[in-house]
Amino acid sequence: MDLAIGQMTENVTSTVSKGKLPLSYGDYFLRTYAYLILGTILIMINIPVFLLVITHKALRKSYLILATVFLNSGFTGISSILLGIKRLIDTANGEQFIDHHKCVINIPIFLFTAEFLSGWSLLMNSAERLSVVAFPIYYYTHNMHINYSLIATHYGITVTAVTTAVVASLIEPSRRISNFCLLNKAYSPRYYQALLLLSSSASMLSVILMVVVVVNLRR
Repeated sequence: MDLAIGQMTENVTSTVSKGKLPLSYGDYFLRTYAYLILGTILIMINIPVFLLVITHKALRKSYLILATVFLNSGFTGISSILLGIKRLIDTANGEQFIDHHKCVINIPIFLFTAEFLSGWSLLMNSAERLSVVAFPIYYYTHNMHINYSLIATHYGITVTAVTTAVVASLIEPSRRISNFCLLNKAYSPRYYQALLLLSSSASMLSVILMVVVVVNLRR
């Protein structure tokens, strides 16, 4: 095991020293081992909580939105681990330059794009909290309908945005990129920036809504 790790480290160092790797060694470490570590942490924290909420009827009825947030975070953890494993395999095999289309349809890369769920998950949770505070009677008589609508909307927006970026990247002319498949290189630049903007805007709006919730609770 130590020999394998040592050989892999030697391969990485050799590749970096030859100037073939598009990342510094520090960046490579962060974008490979960090995914494995953080992915494991996300799974260990979020999946058990999701299972706890979803398997108890009382909790499921009251915290369905929160359970969905935990599920999304757990899914991000799984995709992070898969991406980290892919990067380790690519390092062991050596860097190659491939058509960007291969990166777009690569399963770990495609699944990791679901990280854009995070911003919309936060917005969904904030919107649900706001409805509790602003319309308490209506919420408690229609809470399941509200929850299902928010969940469907947030998944619908995310799936539409990611699918659009994937299709746009597949139909554009082929580009040669590293098989490490960095997202900003794999996807069409305009659509990748649009995904970032949508996710960031959703996160910012979720903070604004939560501030409104806190202000209303203090009245």
